[in-house]
Amino acid sequence: MLSPELELAHLDARHWRNGWHLLVPPRLLAPASWAVVIVDAEIGKPLRAIIAGAGARDVRAEASAAAYAQQLGVGAVMVLDAGVISAISAEVEGALRLDQDLPAQGLVALRALKRHVGHGIWTEPPLLELLPTPGYDGLQRTFDLLMPDRSALVAYVIEDDRSRVHTSIIATKDHGDIQRAAQHRAIADLVPEAAFARDWAAGHGRVLAAVEERFAKPSLGVFFERATLMRILTGPSDQLARELDAKRVIIDPAPAWLMGLLGGAAVVAMAGRAASALASMMPKAMRDRGSAIAHRAQAAMKESGAHPFALLGFDPLELWHQLKHHYRP
Repeated sequence: MLSPELELAHLDARHWRNGWHLLVPPRLLAPASWAVVIVDAEIGKPLRAIIAGAGARDVRAEASAAAYAQQLGVGAVMVLDAGVISAISAEVEGALRLDQDLPAQGLVALRALKRHVGHGIWTEPPLLELLPTPGYDGLQRTFDLLMPDRSALVAYVIEDDRSRVHTSIIATKDHGDIQRAAQHRAIADLVPEAAFARDWAAGHGRVLAAVEERFAKPSLGVFFERATLMRILTGPSDQLARELDAKRVIIDPAPAWLMGLLGGAAVVAMAGRAASALASMMPKAMRDRGSAIAHRAQAAMKESGAHPFALLGFDPLELWHQLKHHYRP
């Protein structure tokens, strides 16, 4: 997925920082936002707490990771039993190989951590319990299915006042790997940032043309303003469909798999609202049968490979519905 010879060029420190802030839940961005607490589980005693940006300090014993987070005044905490640290290190080191790229190495570490959740590792919020650990082969095959070789991915977030670009990413894929990554600075001489931001909906075609000239023909381009993104991240399941209908999100080019997925999401959202109204008029037994049929149909679609994420073994959209409340301010 990531080439060992990945070329990073024309990066913009402001775009990079803003993009990171969009990806990380708000509770982890505040000062002293997270901590690690080392405990001796055999005697039930905390040994030391390490707080981001504040260093180490003593801490009194608590009954849960959430209680430690409250005591330390942080948004997230990982509690580690001192006895499992060496075991986790040994598991990770034993599974790592020199030919693995960064995503593969990350999956190795995540699997090792998840094996000890509730038995030496406790977290608040409980993200380790929610995060799946797909096989690397399924991850690579899904990536190959969704983004063809010799093409570019383009994503832009515009400031709400349209004064400039909030963050951007341009990435090219070839031979199954991301080979080059850059930001708007790479094409700023062809498409000045401020002029583009003022009328980004009409001007996004110039960005796509510049990316094709400098990198590769885009296979997916996504453009929206920051406030729109935040509504999508924290809103109801059909929020993206609403933003698309209002033309506050531009997806151009839009691959067939994505349009099918978005179309399905819009239909499901509409059907969900209609079903809620009809359900109150139906006997419980009929509602239960209808629910069972819907679940079987969804499972059949995934097993047949019709679902674009069938090879992953999990649905990223379902996972997002479990995680998105962490992104609310």
